Amino acid sequence: MLETHIGQVGAPSQRTFTPAHHPEWFEGQYEQRLARTLGVTQFGVNHLTLQPGAYSALRHWHEQEDEFVFVLEGELVLIDNNGEHPLAEGMYAAFPAGEANAHHLCNGSSAPARLLSVGTRHRGAEVVHYPDDNITFDGPLLRDENGDRIASS
Repeated sequence: MLETHIGQVGAPSQRTFTPAHHPEWFEGQYEQRLARTLGVTQFGVNHLTLQPGAYSALRHWHEQEDEFVFVLEGELVLIDNNGEHPLAEGMYAAFPAGEANAHHLCNGSSAPARLLSVGTRHRGAEVVHYPDDNITFDGPLLRDENGDRIASS
């Protein structure tokens, strides 16, 4: 029998991994994985809440993985190689794989903001660049057949 996969956004859990660079940026960042809990393996969909002053990630770009964000509520600032761009409820942005436009989001407002983050789960090696922090993660990032990160060598 075919299964119907339905989920509901619940209380987000606090981030389980915090980068060593700028850990204070991630206080007040909460995430709930949506697609993964329903068995979706080829792309990720995450519900993020950013409290005032919180960031989505270190500024980065991926060689092999597309990313897309959609603002559900509140106001954010997209910071990329072209500067700062305000994003409000109903706005969205995309970051195609291989485009060296490092980006992240910051909540510079006085209220929480919520967004959906969607991204490819590239199988095989992946390189992620963090130009502001002089980091290139070329581990390589590897994913298994389910799209889970498994190893870096």
